[in-house]
Amino acid sequence: MTYVDDTNTRQAADAASKFVNWYYSQINEGKGVSQSYVTNNDTYKNAGHPPADICVNGLVCPTPEDWEKILAQQREAPKATNDKKHVSYVVDTFDAHVINADYRFGAAQNLIDIHGPNDGVRMMIMVNVSGTVYFGVSKRSNEEYSVKQHFNDVFILVPNWDSLAKQSKYGKRFLIASQTYRAY
Repeated sequence: MTYVDDTNTRQAADAASKFVNWYYSQINEGKGVSQSYVTNNDTYKNAGHPPADICVNGLVCPTPEDWEKILAQQREAPKATNDKKHVSYVVDTFDAHVINADYRFGAAQNLIDIHGPNDGVRMMIMVNVSGTVYFGVSKRSNEEYSVKQHFNDVFILVPNWDSLAKQSKYGKRFLIASQTYRAY
């Protein structure tokens, strides 16, 4: 059994929290998320990383842009009685696990030299998200909604080497390598 330093566990939880807040805010506001996938990152593309695996309700979604089209279709879902269109993803819980503390794919040598496997930077993380998606109008404003479904999203996140190389506090530290979405 491999021991994972507590630093990685804390960093994974923090990264998951920031990612979940950002990702579902983007979706709820109708903003794009495709830039957060390895498919659209030059460093990973140039290193030969395969495109992000995206599975939606058991079907392969070929690209992040196709996922964005599905999200746009959701916004056209059934209307509530007040005739407002809206989709709202409400996260009930999420969990994060480090699955590789020494992830190196596509990393520049200087980043490998600077960051060790126990400093919470070079991690591959699994994030499991559960919640409810409301179609109609915002549940948060206590208005009506037409349909609600539970959802589960599982992400595999990998380091965003570009953000780390720039030592940016504002860039996304992790990118999506895999996503499995299920609404039920």
